[in-house]
Amino acid sequence: MDDRESALNELERGLYRGFFEAYDLLLEQANAQNENYVLSLFDECPFVIVADSLSVREAVLLERFWEGETWGVEREGFAVAPFPPMTESLSSLLLGVPGPANGRNRPHFTYRYVAGPEHIPAMPPSGSLLVWMRLPDTALEQVTMAQTHTVADAFQSTVRTLAAVLETSGRDAALVTSDHGYLYAREANQYWPMPRRVEDKARFTFPRASRARSLTDERARDLRDHESPAVEQRFFAFGEVHTAIRGRYWWGSASPNDRCTAHGGLSFVECLVPVLRILRR
Repeated sequence: MDDRESALNELERGLYRGFFEAYDLLLEQANAQNENYVLSLFDECPFVIVADSLSVREAVLLERFWEGETWGVEREGFAVAPFPPMTESLSSLLLGVPGPANGRNRPHFTYRYVAGPEHIPAMPPSGSLLVWMRLPDTALEQVTMAQTHTVADAFQSTVRTLAAVLETSGRDAALVTSDHGYLYAREANQYWPMPRRVEDKARFTFPRASRARSLTDERARDLRDHESPAVEQRFFAFGEVHTAIRGRYWWGSASPNDRCTAHGGLSFVECLVPVLRILRR
């Protein structure tokens, strides 16, 4: 995981250095995104699953993990998550509530919420069904610098829960997407350091686990004063309602209890989410 994440870091760093405008285009697309990237999936399949925090990493792993098993995975493509890429953003747009645990049936679909593999509700065997699965997000929240829980553990929990959801549904196909991806950084070669004064302001403004803040928050009030004057070296992204950390700028930690995953920022690993087709073999 660490080697692959270091490679992802270098990929984004190279993109930022060579085509920094890509992040402005990403922000434009994410700002304009709404719930239709999920609702449109019902035109292709009546069973849609939102796997909270499922990223491009898990999309590739799942395809390989289930090779030759009961379920087969096909990558349909990718979508841009709404800005900021957080659970609350899509939940508010799609469900009309800030948290998916409080979601209810909507005119377009029957709704079910799944907290984990031990809590799989009954599901209708036909008709439009949306399942919001809180994994891998809740498992990733337990991934700390101490590595008592790892990203691999989160993936295993996600696979178990997804398999249970698919079996309980009694259906033979589903389309799976996500509300956001995530940043993972445990070592210095997995994030971009900031100048000290900018890092101090970022630490004050953003919680370590959340790389976005409302612009109305007092801590974000003078954030623009700490921004780089050079457009090719910007540290932050500003939407209409929120601000976020740009790219993979972050800060390190020596505390074993600090998380090494976060989301809400304007990076490709946080904003690009997979669309997967899962079929019973």
